[in-house]
Amino acid sequence: MSTQGRRPTTEDGRHALAYLQSNGPSWTSLADLRAEGVHMPAQAVYEVELAGWPIERDGQQVRLRPADVPPRKPAPMPPKVRLVPRDS
Repeated sequence: MSTQGRRPTTEDGRHALAYLQSNGPSWTSLADLRAEGVHMPAQAVYEVELAGWPIERDGQQVRLRPADVPPRKPAPMPPKVRLVPRDS
């Protein structure tokens, strides 16, 4: 994914993107985004991600992934369950 995506279409998305860009690599809570005037912060962050911007999440905090930081590794797959036949 590129470090720059398209411009979000809603006002909340544009406001969230501007705030995340001004905040740099620091983590931002959804409450901070709401305090900055973003009415639906989770939806706005999702829109920013859909527009192609690399978003990292950590619980209730989000940030734009810095260009020099590689993406996180995906969670490992759970082990396969071995099915044992039932006794009749």
